[in-house]
Amino acid sequence: MLRSLYAAISGLRNHQTRMDTIGNNIANVNTVGYKSSRVTFEESLSQLIQGASRATDSSGGTNPMQVGLGMNIGSIDTRLSQGNLESTGLITDLAIEGKAYFAVSDGKGSYFTRNGAFQFDSGGQMVLPTNGMVLQGKLADKSGQFSAGSLIGNIRVPFNDQAPAKATTEVNFARNLDSDSNAKGSIIYTQSFLRSAGDTDTLIGSTDHGGTGLGMQAGDILTFSATNGASEVTSTYTVTNTSTMLDLTKAMSGFLRSAAVGAGPLTTVDMVTPADSGALRGALTIYGNGTGAINNFQVTSSRPVTGPNVTKALAVPSTIATGTTRLSVVTDTLRAPSQAGDLLSDIYDASGNGLGLENGDQISITGTIGSSPAANVAPITYVAGLGGTTLQNVLDKIKDNFKLPDHDGTIQNNLSVAMNSAGSDDNIPDGSIVIRGQPEGAFAIKDVVVHATDSNNAKPSPAFFNTNMNPTSLRDATDTQVTSTSITIYDDIGKEHTLTMNLTPTSTPSQWLWDVKLSGQESPVKGFTGKLAFGQDGSVSSFTYDDGGTTLEFDPRNGSRDVQLALKVGGPRDFTGLTQFRSATTATAVAQDGYTMGRLRQISIGEDGIISGAFTNGTTKNLAQILVADFTNPGGLQAVKDSVYATSSNSGDPIYGAAGASSASVIKPGALELSNVELAQEFTDMITTQRGYQANARVITVSDSMLEELVNLKR
Repeated sequence: MLRSLYAAISGLRNHQTRMDTIGNNIANVNTVGYKSSRVTFEESLSQLIQGASRATDSSGGTNPMQVGLGMNIGSIDTRLSQGNLESTGLITDLAIEGKAYFAVSDGKGSYFTRNGAFQFDSGGQMVLPTNGMVLQGKLADKSGQFSAGSLIGNIRVPFNDQAPAKATTEVNFARNLDSDSNAKGSIIYTQSFLRSAGDTDTLIGSTDHGGTGLGMQAGDILTFSATNGASEVTSTYTVTNTSTMLDLTKAMSGFLRSAAVGAGPLTTVDMVTPADSGALRGALTIYGNGTGAINNFQVTSSRPVTGPNVTKALAVPSTIATGTTRLSVVTDTLRAPSQAGDLLSDIYDASGNGLGLENGDQISITGTIGSSPAANVAPITYVAGLGGTTLQNVLDKIKDNFKLPDHDGTIQNNLSVAMNSAGSDDNIPDGSIVIRGQPEGAFAIKDVVVHATDSNNAKPSPAFFNTNMNPTSLRDATDTQVTSTSITIYDDIGKEHTLTMNLTPTSTPSQWLWDVKLSGQESPVKGFTGKLAFGQDGSVSSFTYDDGGTTLEFDPRNGSRDVQLALKVGGPRDFTGLTQFRSATTATAVAQDGYTMGRLRQISIGEDGIISGAFTNGTTKNLAQILVADFTNPGGLQAVKDSVYATSSNSGDPIYGAAGASSASVIKPGALELSNVELAQEFTDMITTQRGYQANARVITVSDSMLEELVNLKR
């Protein structure tokens, strides 16, 4: 009976211990980094009443009979599960995600904790505010490097640290230079001047009598068709860049003379010359047919948009009778863009009208160059007829008035004043007068007026000439677009210098000149001018210094050493540097690697535990690295106080390492790990502990009653 009393007593005592553990867990439910504990029980010794017997041939074996003597505490374990992380925003608050521990020291020994609520003390050490223990790790050297043999010690941030000045060694340039940055001259043009088409005029650029372009282009296929009885006969001619009116008439004649058409070998197509008839000049005439009528002759073009213009201009009667004489069957009077040698009396305006000039009319030319009036040469006195005034006379007067050289100075080497030729692809009408000024705004040509004054104020009036001379500006003169970009650079003592690079386009496409200037009293040594060239893909093909060097050098003249730096602009197929495309200029100096002296401004901590310092000069440097400690058996650590642990004989030695590298754990700055106590679990354990305690107390009560009955037997 006494055994039951002592067994119950062991139950009361050990359930009380379990309740103590539960109470401690609940008390630390909000303790940073706290790991909850649990109690496990085990059976105590048992008293053997009867041993077991072996089975025999005649009887079976029997089990032992034992009476238990109570229970003991088997273990008190630490639950090492990860606690939730709470963001605090404080840079010195640290949490570990994983199984490692922070290492701290009191100067005598090393301890370990999951409590990351650190603070800086007056010496810049990171400490636990509850006990002053210092966080452990490695300190970086002056260059911010962690040497392989550096010792583990107290983490200390040198808040009075300064970053030394560094001289600039390279300057980087990037972004685009507009390929169209060269200086440009004025381009001004009049409306088209037309003349009667002749054998040598090209089909490209030809118009009808009213100036409507036929729209012929190289590659167009002209189809000639006619009927021979009930059959339609066709033939084709392909237009080239050099096809002339004579080529067209030969092709038409060949078609009409063919046996299939049946028009006969005498059929001829040719141009009407000025000697034949002034009214019909430029028309094509079909004559000489002595065999049979030509029926339904038509010319069509393969170009859908302008084909109808060709058919209409070359239309003839549906039946050309046998024996037709020359000039009895003609097409429209065709026009061609005028040329410089044409007489003004033989040409037309853009709508096919005569110019209305007569002998004695005065053609004057005025305008401005830059901001000054042009020379205002003497007027041209118009003379009609053979040997009279030509377009070339007008071109020469315009050139003289604006003091223009023969050519415009561009790589195309255009004539300064000329007639725009047929088939030109320059957005200028064929047959117009084109005036090209010299590059730069100082030579801008403006307010051009070419005006004919009627000599007798009677008809004809030169109104059509004056209207056709109204100028249109295709392009205004512009100055060379010099691109300048500046950046601050530094010498050895951290003195600032302003470097400015100027980029100037040359007349050679894709080639630029560059030069560098400094803003102060610096003395240039070498490498201040050079050339820059771009490849066809828009990237830099070459960057050279005029003195043959590879760097720019100057004397700061303040006691510092000479500064030598490289100018980095990119290279072939490198589009991270300077580029040249037809787009807005955005080129700029984007970076340099020098800086002045700086003071430590703020720190940051990474997940790898590295404490970095940001300095006022824009540089950053590693200051220290927090190390974490892993254990083979972290449950074997022995709690000391203030949420710190010490090693025990069963924990194993600490294995120090860098978070996220040699250790699988990582550090979360600006956060704290909360307690891993689960209140629901603790309350449940509290209920079962209470019931166990009550049951054991009831055993003592019953055993006492039984003892009382035993004592009362003697009465």
